[in-house]
Amino acid sequence: MLDVLVPDSDQGRIYRALTMRGRSDHQAIARYTGLPEDTVLEVLHTLAELDLVAADDGEPARWEAAPPDRVMSLALAEEEERRARLWRAGAELDRLYHHAHAASGPLRYVEPIEHPATLIMLTNRLQEQAAEQVRWLDRPPYYSKPHHFREQAETQTRRMAEGIRYRTLYSQAVYADQRLFTTMTRMAELGERVRVLPELPVKLTIGDAESALLVPDPDHSGLEGALLVRASGLLQALIGIFETLWTLSVPVTDVGGEQGLPEQDRAILTLMAAGATDDTIARRLDMSRRTVVRRIAALLDRLGATTRFQAGVQAAKRGLL
Repeated sequence: MLDVLVPDSDQGRIYRALTMRGRSDHQAIARYTGLPEDTVLEVLHTLAELDLVAADDGEPARWEAAPPDRVMSLALAEEEERRARLWRAGAELDRLYHHAHAASGPLRYVEPIEHPATLIMLTNRLQEQAAEQVRWLDRPPYYSKPHHFREQAETQTRRMAEGIRYRTLYSQAVYADQRLFTTMTRMAELGERVRVLPELPVKLTIGDAESALLVPDPDHSGLEGALLVRASGLLQALIGIFETLWTLSVPVTDVGGEQGLPEQDRAILTLMAAGATDDTIARRLDMSRRTVVRRIAALLDRLGATTRFQAGVQAAKRGLL
């Protein structure tokens, strides 16, 4: 949906051509936009499925754009639904926490974790026992010492080399922690799939569909209430929450991107899409704030975006992140 609002995307160019020229067949649109006819037809049919354009019964069919205010209404509704899904995910996590806390006594699939050393030991065991993948919601505060971070990086590097997939969703605070940021970048280069959300409600590590480690309220209670959750309906619910948050997050793993985009601009895009401020970007990349502002403006212009959100969407679509 949002692509149609971006002027230099295929959807944006074709929709704008129709709004400016009025009813036209796909050949006329192709000549006007310079896009191949098969691309124009494919995009028109996609836009028709979204009720953004409509065709008559002629041969060839002539296409007409829906009013721009309808497009904006649909785009805003889409963003509102995304936000609603995020709130529902948070509410579901809160419900699951209280359910798990109440169940931690008599039920055998939930056990309390009472000491940081126990949590570190269980985290290592979960990774060693994983046969397919490890999913992680990673946010501060952190209780590990420097050697624990080194050991975790070594374990993850070895397990990824053995074929275990890692998907980690970080909170935006990763950009304020140089050690964690460096580790995230290195793991992404080795194959970890990395995404970011402005905030994460809990700490959570999931090994396959067999076990999970949950720290439900790390800001206010430390490890109090931390749980080991074994295979159960509760674990399946936690997996569902992770997958929901994953779909709502911003991908930051560099997968190549467009030719000709400087590495520094790609780093700016990654930080910008994750919600970092101009000052944070300047500090992280050792640049002046004025330079950051100027280069962000150039990136917005290149991506045909008017907001950082649009720029993040376009950058992800084009493989720039």
